[in-house]
Amino acid sequence: MKYFILAQILFFARLVGFAQQVMLADSITKNPVSYATVYDAKGDVIGRSDMGGYVNLQKGHEYLFSHIGYEPKSLVYNDDSMILLSPSSYNIPGVKVTAKKKKYYHCKVFFRSIEHVDSCLKYYMDGIREFYIDTKSKRVHCGNVVTNYFMSKRKDIAQKKRSMMIGDKYMALPFPDKNTLYEETMRDKKRNIESGIVYADSISIGSCEVYPDKNEMLLSIDALWPRNALVTNLFGYTQVLSKHNKTELYRCDEFHAPFVFNLKSANSYRHLTLTHKKENIVRDIGVEDVFYVVEFKYTDTKELSSSNVLQEDYKKYSGMFPVIERIREQLVREE
Repeated sequence: MKYFILAQILFFARLVGFAQQVMLADSITKNPVSYATVYDAKGDVIGRSDMGGYVNLQKGHEYLFSHIGYEPKSLVYNDDSMILLSPSSYNIPGVKVTAKKKKYYHCKVFFRSIEHVDSCLKYYMDGIREFYIDTKSKRVHCGNVVTNYFMSKRKDIAQKKRSMMIGDKYMALPFPDKNTLYEETMRDKKRNIESGIVYADSISIGSCEVYPDKNEMLLSIDALWPRNALVTNLFGYTQVLSKHNKTELYRCDEFHAPFVFNLKSANSYRHLTLTHKKENIVRDIGVEDVFYVVEFKYTDTKELSSSNVLQEDYKKYSGMFPVIERIREQLVREE
């Protein structure tokens, strides 16, 4: 009898489908694609590819893969051991003037920040923001900003008022650091890049891909290393940061190193859980922030863009970097 029951369990498990480990890879180099975001058919985040490009998928299910360095790809998974993603590229209108002759590097970025709670879209923000970066000190000065904001009205993912004391909205406006991930990696004596892999104390924590044909470099790291998790306790709430992945894409050729002036786009992903020791609160939170440098020039003066100009920029570049269809459908439904 027990063998019959076991056979039934195995039969139904085959109908449902086992999760299979699949590698996401670059369509040209066949190298793994680290930290790609994976969505299901409803537009909910179900995971991220690890440093080796691996993610668990179920046969017969529809998925969408998103990464700042690659074109979005949607498919119904069959039984492949590898899924190829095509590198993306966009041209930035820039003035070719050497930074040494000018005081500031002026750039505009199109950004998007998305927060999922229990895999459901809760917060969404996008917009245009401008920066002036001193070409000598690399000090970052913020300019004007135009934003579009959304908050879900779903009661099943609403947090209690007191939980906002430790944090509810994890989204943030973009702000480039004066030093890039590449500079931080090269300056850290514990880290090194070898054969496209980023090591820290001989442990693989990321990848570095160079595209000579497009003069680009893609760097991804586990920004949480050397910690396995970061725990914060406040007012009975426990917040655990269990993942923090960062990716940056640079213009890179024999004349340019990956400094902040060569940054094309950046992505940050954080996974957190929020619990309370007495109240029945358990929240699984994923936050993804991305920005694209859409315009840049070198200048000696700070002339901030007007709101009207930034509004026109927003219309232009939101069309160039559209939100994935499934999230757009969720935004429309909520409205």
